[in-house]
Amino acid sequence: MRILLSNNSKKRLFDFLKEKYKVNNLWKLSKKMEMPFSTLSNWKKRKGYLPDKIIPKEYLNKLNIIDKKPDNWWQVKGGKIGGKKCAEIQKKRLGKKDYIEVMRQRGRKVINTIWKRYGKEEVTSMAIRGKLKKRENESQRLERENESYFKNKKIALNCKKVTYTPNDIKKGIIFPNKMTSELAEEIGVHLGDGCLSKNRNYFSVKTNKREEKYMLYLFKLYKKIYNLDLKLMKLPSVVGFEVYSKALCEFKNKILGLPYGEKIHRIEVPKAILNTKNKDIYRALIRGLFDTDGCICINKKNGKDYPIISLCVLSEKLILQVSKMLERLGYITFHNKQSINLNGIVMFKKWVEEIGSSNPKNFNKLRWASSITDSTRPCGE
Repeated sequence: MRILLSNNSKKRLFDFLKEKYKVNNLWKLSKKMEMPFSTLSNWKKRKGYLPDKIIPKEYLNKLNIIDKKPDNWWQVKGGKIGGKKCAEIQKKRLGKKDYIEVMRQRGRKVINTIWKRYGKEEVTSMAIRGKLKKRENESQRLERENESYFKNKKIALNCKKVTYTPNDIKKGIIFPNKMTSELAEEIGVHLGDGCLSKNRNYFSVKTNKREEKYMLYLFKLYKKIYNLDLKLMKLPSVVGFEVYSKALCEFKNKILGLPYGEKIHRIEVPKAILNTKNKDIYRALIRGLFDTDGCICINKKNGKDYPIISLCVLSEKLILQVSKMLERLGYITFHNKQSINLNGIVMFKKWVEEIGSSNPKNFNKLRWASSITDSTRPCGE
């Protein structure tokens, strides 16, 4: 049964539902009632008939009911031909070629009518806004579906297997006893630009020589996590640092599970990170990987600036893991065996607000892209 309520009754109904489910806003109410937020919002804001299933029986008599209709009152009665069946009959009568031309002309006529009524620019703008809204709704749906996945578990790290040499003791190196956001970001950096050698007890991070400021940020990060005092190494094409430490290498390999030697096709997200099921830790790892193996570019779409965030890594397993992590965080990803792309202003804005960058080069690029997309919005879905 569908019920039409007065505006005052509809307001009192939703106030009663919030009180019944002990929530203070419509978003939380939609979760409690296990209904899409957009549907509940439309029922509240727009004039129209509500399904009686959302109205508690004990409250039904307290409402001002204007009208009642059966659930299927808006549906067309049977006996009419339409949709695929109608199309098949027309195609058989006209022939495939003529049918396509008739449908093309009909489509042009509809578009021209809409353009005359609303204006071509306004119609284009409406279409883009519709795509943006659709992308936002899809992102929110992914977040809602994965909300129960995140448990924020505290994952302990047992460092008793680590062997300290006299040199390690002299350096005063330390290791965290649990997974943290700082450690997750450092692991992301390692997956991107790190190198671990067992025979030499050697670890290094090297990047483009234009990213010296980022190295200085990493020095502070390594000091906070491992109590390491690092020195900047400058080469003709790269900058970075090197550390010779058996304890650090064993911690990274035995405790975190990061491989020695060649990384291509071997690296993956450590279980200690995945098992936390923690949004902040997931974002930190992705940020570290993005700052070493990521980029931002601005393309043109429909004459507007269209931002794209990319991660490029030569490990199919890592790509699949990071793509899944992003989807759990509400991102719509496009990936192949070596890269992940986040396309459009909705994903770009979400990235800026939630993940961001610690690399000054990427941070400035994100800020520059934000200023462009803000001034030209809407720029694409």
